[in-house]
Amino acid sequence: MGSQPIQIKVPLRFNQVVDIIRQLSPTERSMLKEVLKETDDIDKHPIPEEHKNIVRQRMKASEEDPTRLLNWDEVKKKLIVENEL
Repeated sequence: MGSQPIQIKVPLRFNQVVDIIRQLSPTERSMLKEVLKETDDIDKHPIPEEHKNIVRQRMKASEEDPTRLLNWDEVKKKLIVENEL
């Protein structure tokens, strides 16, 4: 049985989120600041629609022909062997 991601949605009001943040340790607040900064950086550099379309096309092609996909473990081994030469 493979591991599958789960999504948990808990509706919170903004004030509740603020209360939770206030309960964090200084280290945890610092970590949260970094996460928010990374999120903000992502928002400043949106992915162009053309790039999204390329990914969509590749996903569709892979769904239609799964044999074109590569196994990561096999690719990794091949890369290691090639780098050792």
